Amino acid sequence: MHFCTDHAIASGEPLAGTGTLAERHLFIRWPKGKWRRPRFETVGLADDLLAAMKAATGNGRYVGFVDTGDGQSLELLSFPDMTSVMPRDQAHAAELVALWRDGLPLGGTPLPRRVILCCTDAKTDACCARYGFPVFKALAAAAPVFELDVLQCTHIGGCHFAPSVIVMPDRQRYGRLTPAAVPEFLAAIARDDIYLPGYKGNPGLGELEQSAEAAARHWAAGRRPVALFEVAGVEMLGEDAATIAVRLDAETLTINAQRQPFPVYGNCRDMDSPAPIKHRWVAWVSA
Repeated sequence: MHFCTDHAIASGEPLAGTGTLAERHLFIRWPKGKWRRPRFETVGLADDLLAAMKAATGNGRYVGFVDTGDGQSLELLSFPDMTSVMPRDQAHAAELVALWRDGLPLGGTPLPRRVILCCTDAKTDACCARYGFPVFKALAAAAPVFELDVLQCTHIGGCHFAPSVIVMPDRQRYGRLTPAAVPEFLAAIARDDIYLPGYKGNPGLGELEQSAEAAARHWAAGRRPVALFEVAGVEMLGEDAATIAVRLDAETLTINAQRQPFPVYGNCRDMDSPAPIKHRWVAWVSA
């Protein structure tokens, strides 16, 4: 079988610039064996709860599932506000999802530690099982030492950059992690740092700015510590080229960027057809 993640790596498609992320996330604990694609057809949930989940998704919101690894079910986990709520039953859960959709307080209790979400949703894409599950196991085994929690979740996008990982409440997106990289990744997260080899970009920026910020971070790594990375300005040099000024504390760095074509399979199911061409920004520090 061919895998879209392998194809993306072989084609050189950049990871930086793919950090787009919903502003708010809500996950419901439900057994992984009952997950389905699409997730709103998951087995065992009442129609009103599934309808509430579907209605709450979109406009900067994501609603999905995490596995019930500890035997609990129907716990609601809200991010980035880091809140846990235990509904009385599925009808109550549907009411809470509707409140969450409207931005109203759910009550509940604060989550005590940062949470790492790792997609292992094989129902959506084979790469999420092939690459996501081994990384999830490595994360789950090592995270307690770093006082971090790890959950496996449904599809969160970026199948062909598997495994797809989000750190909450930081809202950092990562891809292409490996089990061997897990200790270094967790150490970076525990010290409030960014793990650059898997960093996808600041979700508050567009693709071009994300690519530039990531290039600046890579340039600064090993040179000197930098507290502030801020995109200070963008100059378009036509449709497919730009220069970006990135402020590193008191210094301003000039980043070059160019849109380049890559053959992209968004998931493994598409790989029997020719790969569509997608133009992606590639950024580097000006000499």
